Amino acid sequence: MPSNRSLLSAAFAILIASALVARAGNAQDSALAVPPQPRWTLTGLLEVLHAGADSWGFGPALGIRRDFGPRWGAELRAALPAFNGSGGAALDLAATYTSLTATTELGASLGATGFLVGDESELTGGGVGLYISAHATGWLRRKFGLTLGGNLRTAVGTFPGAYAGLAWRF
Repeated sequence: MPSNRSLLSAAFAILIASALVARAGNAQDSALAVPPQPRWTLTGLLEVLHAGADSWGFGPALGIRRDFGPRWGAELRAALPAFNGSGGAALDLAATYTSLTATTELGASLGATGFLVGDESELTGGGVGLYISAHATGWLRRKFGLTLGGNLRTAVGTFPGAYAGLAWRF
């Protein structure tokens, strides 16, 4: 007949073993649980815009994107390129599609633009047209990254552009 001490030791060993197995199982479950990505992304950019044979514009752009699921969203972007002695303004509204891996985001946008280009006090181009964009973002931290991309605006002319800047998720 086993002694009380050996029964107590066996019960204690079974308790410890079951606790270790349960903790290992829970650790695997929590490793798979990834916190959801923030739904909003704010970008501050420097944009370069080609508006004619010898006309290049440089200026700031600010964009905000709201994701409605893991891939689809909507973006609003405003850009203010300045040219030699002239300037422009663009307001873009587009549907977005993004593909996100651990630290890289690739995306595309398709929508509408309101675009004006002026030469001193004279309006030389612009209108309402199509906006197409593609970007790549490298996320340095969970909520901060570097982004670059290219876009095309078609509004009484074709205006290709490129941009680079910072991206924040919130």
